[in-house]
Amino acid sequence: MTKPKSALVTGASRGIGFGVALRLAQEGIQTAIVGRDRTRIEQAAKKITEITGTQALAVVGDVSIYGDCVSAVEKVVKEFGSIDVLVPNAGVGIIGSVDESDPADWALMMQTNYLGTAHIVKAVLPVMQKQGAGDVIAIVSAGGTKGYPEWSGYCASKWAVMGFMDSFAQEVVAQGIRVSTLCPGGVDTAFWDDLNKDINRAGSEGRSKLMSPADVAEMVMLQVNLPRNVMLKNALFFPTNEWH
Repeated sequence: MTKPKSALVTGASRGIGFGVALRLAQEGIQTAIVGRDRTRIEQAAKKITEITGTQALAVVGDVSIYGDCVSAVEKVVKEFGSIDVLVPNAGVGIIGSVDESDPADWALMMQTNYLGTAHIVKAVLPVMQKQGAGDVIAIVSAGGTKGYPEWSGYCASKWAVMGFMDSFAQEVVAQGIRVSTLCPGGVDTAFWDDLNKDINRAGSEGRSKLMSPADVAEMVMLQVNLPRNVMLKNALFFPTNEWH
């Protein structure tokens, strides 16, 4: 009997991360989800397991702390024996013009969005190198491809992710490790409700026109299911009413 694949998704207690983890589990992939809030991440894992019948493992950790990422990887490997798919997704957004922004918010976004991605990639890398194969599929943002007024700090953190992933991809291209970046436009998640400015709030017309986490998850599955000699380097995609 073929051993099932396993995956690790960060920032997966809700939103895009949860949608991706759920889709992976629906494909029979054992999935570990990482988040800072123990109650939320455990509830999310329980829900995924109940819906799909495929085991989901809850791991409590803060990806901005490298030691937490190393511990998370150790737990997943101990439980599943491998990590075939890594989806760095955890992220935060705080917006405002450069004039009105708090530099502490810029630092927070760099720590979570950029370093959180870099940390989990570095922690998983030895596992994939030992396996001789793996997929690293980072959820970035359309904000990682161009600048937007009032989104300077957020875009900077996402551009950092894009630069890191492009460099990393070239380092491992001959090691059987495929590296992809997905850059979605607007997605219907609580990101907008948590945002410090009133954009696409729940119940608004704008929110109703956004993509769903399931749409992003399909892009992840596209890469996972491609033949091993094929890779999707980068995808920039939007709701059909949105164009950048």
